[in-house]
Amino acid sequence: MRAVRANLLWMAVGLACAPSQEAVHVQLGVAIDGSTVVDSTNDLGWTVTLTGARVAVQDLQFTILGEMHDETAWLEGWLIRRAWAHPGHYSGGDVTGELVGEFILDWIGDDGKALGMADLLTGDYNGFNFTFRRASEGDGLAGDDPMIGHTAYFAGVARKDEEEVAFTAALDVNAGTQMVGAPFELTVEAGTNAKIGVQLEATDPVESKSLFDGLDFAAIDADGDGAAVIEPGSEAHNIFVRTIQSHVHYNAEAQ
Repeated sequence: MRAVRANLLWMAVGLACAPSQEAVHVQLGVAIDGSTVVDSTNDLGWTVTLTGARVAVQDLQFTILGEMHDETAWLEGWLIRRAWAHPGHYSGGDVTGELVGEFILDWIGDDGKALGMADLLTGDYNGFNFTFRRASEGDGLAGDDPMIGHTAYFAGVARKDEEEVAFTAALDVNAGTQMVGAPFELTVEAGTNAKIGVQLEATDPVESKSLFDGLDFAAIDADGDGAAVIEPGSEAHNIFVRTIQSHVHYNAEAQ
């Protein structure tokens, strides 16, 4: 028994001292994919058709589930960061891929637009993250664009029975807030040739939760003129902000 333990100890020492393999970097294109922005019916029976869906984000991260012993680790010059997920369908992981920069994800106006080339280490990917920010004229927006100064801007029409309400929503998420743990399933190898499409899921494909759950558009349209405005400080704003932060409403798909 002592001999077996001794052999295992020497094997562990040998593995610990063995030189690490050089990490392989793969460049993959990332683009906006608006194909999942379809009509969504919320928990109050309102069916929403979006005519505008924009979110300001920065630094897309791609993650591999792993067993790091600390919040950060080094791999051949890469700082691998642990992303801690919110409870839900997917877990956080180790950030081993990224597309650095500031972006406006406009799933209706810019469907198919290339965002850049992400740098990923080889491995089995399971998720992706990004950080919310506020939009500005520096994003190429016109000076009178209603999104300026806000994190997101949505527009659309909500219908229930014979009632129809056109709405706009300017939404503010606290600076530095991350969306963590949205699904991204891809095995990245040295020869992988794929494009990553970043999607907005109007309806969570796992639990069928709508991006608009909790929003009573008749109550938001208080004067009954068929037009509603959701602004920061309102109850509807706070409800909507919570749902747009949830990882269940985003997806990154290899194409």
